[in-house]
Amino acid sequence: MPRYCLFGDTINTASRMESTSLPYRIHVNQSTTKILHSLNEGYRIQVRGKTELKGKGIEETYWLVGKDNFTAPLPEPPSIKPGEDWQKTVTKEITAMFKKANSKVDKHRA
Repeated sequence: MPRYCLFGDTINTASRMESTSLPYRIHVNQSTTKILHSLNEGYRIQVRGKTELKGKGIEETYWLVGKDNFTAPLPEPPSIKPGEDWQKTVTKEITAMFKKANSKVDKHRA
């Protein structure tokens, strides 16, 4: 049983944003975009477009795609076509990454 239960508009919005997002993407709303721009720290944001968020209506949403001078490699979001089962694609990618990581650990132990 969880010790804390959170409810409210922020939690509902976060849930809706997550459920309408895509793999390897950071989905943000307009208020987050305004805050990131106001920080003037080089956050790179792309318009995703109008997104229907259950219980909230249609909102303009965005992808957070990077930050200036951040040089660590980021995973490439898979290209997903309408109607494509992206969950299977992501599951295959994750499985391949774990196999690769486990083989490195096994070689290190040997």
